Amino acid sequence: MPFYTKISSLFPGRLTRAQYLMIGYLLFTSVGASLLMLPLSSTQGESLSLDNALFTITSAISGSGLTPVDIGSYFSSFGEIVILIFIQVGNVGYMLFFALAVIFFGGRLSLANRLMIKESISYGSIDIKIFIKKVFKYTVIIEFICAVLLTLYWTQFFPLLTAIKHGVFHSVSAFCTAGFSLFPDNLISYRDSYFINLVIILTCYAGACGFYVLYDISIYTKCFLSKKTRGRLSVHTKTVLTVSSLIIITATLYLFIFENNIPSSGIDKHFLHSFFQSASASTTVGYNSVDLGKMNDSSLFMLVPVMFIGASPSGTGGGIKTTVFVLMLISLFTFLKDRKNINLFKRNIPSTIINKAFSIGLLAVSWLFLSALIISIVESHPFINILFECASAFGNVGLSTGITPSLTPLSKIFLSLTMLMGRVGPLLVGYTIFGTPKPENYQYPEANILIV
Repeated sequence: MPFYTKISSLFPGRLTRAQYLMIGYLLFTSVGASLLMLPLSSTQGESLSLDNALFTITSAISGSGLTPVDIGSYFSSFGEIVILIFIQVGNVGYMLFFALAVIFFGGRLSLANRLMIKESISYGSIDIKIFIKKVFKYTVIIEFICAVLLTLYWTQFFPLLTAIKHGVFHSVSAFCTAGFSLFPDNLISYRDSYFINLVIILTCYAGACGFYVLYDISIYTKCFLSKKTRGRLSVHTKTVLTVSSLIIITATLYLFIFENNIPSSGIDKHFLHSFFQSASASTTVGYNSVDLGKMNDSSLFMLVPVMFIGASPSGTGGGIKTTVFVLMLISLFTFLKDRKNINLFKRNIPSTIINKAFSIGLLAVSWLFLSALIISIVESHPFINILFECASAFGNVGLSTGITPSLTPLSKIFLSLTMLMGRVGPLLVGYTIFGTPKPENYQYPEANILIV
């Protein structure tokens, strides 16, 4: 029997899998907010307000990284542990943790549970049990390596236990593309460190590419090293690696050439800062090594679509995803060239996938426009800062021009909803609202509507 049938009696009618997933996220968010509101979570022993608690825990679960308070100074060790746990579970996927527990204790996943997991995170044609084990294997290995490297670096500046604390926290936050930092200035103090920049970016890039890509690369590497069989990367992996790399390179060159407000001690450091901020926005990790509030408007506007596109499917990042963006782009060029089939790496892409990509894109653009419009009505900040904040929330990025703490409760609610939509995906939200689809057994006559 599926696990969610135990709570079905609490709701009238029959809920869809999408609605159960959404309810799970909302309950998960409520528990986290309640824990952060405990006086035990604060260094001063005071209770965090409800709107700030909801905003912070939603940001942690979605991997956004936007915070109305300074994480390192406001929260106690208990509060930081709560945030860290919700970052890990929320971004790897609470459904996967449930599935791992079932497998660990020798249970079997029902068909309904498998479908729930598939709607929670894409795993392609891989066996679900193998994929779940691989997800946690890659997560543990990558986060452990990153934590060790960061700890060794920070032992130069902090006592061993403090260095371990910073290493573990920033490792989990980087791989889950959360962007939470225990430092008041994020990573600005380490902006000139090649070591910190590269370790953080490589870690968050691994999380942003998606577990399917990591699995595909590992199989390809084994085949290459064994030389017994010829490995081949899937079309999905090639697409993700190509598109994500091109986006980061393009954004890096733009910031390097046109951004003059980033303080740098040389051309090499200016390029390093441009690369870090571009990769941070594209992977949706949201760490910043420069003060974004001092960047010019054109640079902020350029980063908006980078954050909006975001990471890739089956990963820890947000946004509409790189594959959705490239499918929409290729579909447009295919139409302009008057070609019948949409091809990618010499493979034909089914129309159902194209329709789904355009649906995701339209829903995402609509919500971004709506949230930016409403927040601009109630706030007095420059519109570019508001648009940047909304795109950062939807992409689960966490980059901010510094207006987050001064936002009104209404704006925080809308940004929280935006972060949640970016985490679960626009389609899942749509499925949740419209409920069980009703099959159509009829077809109306065709109509001719002029569009050009």
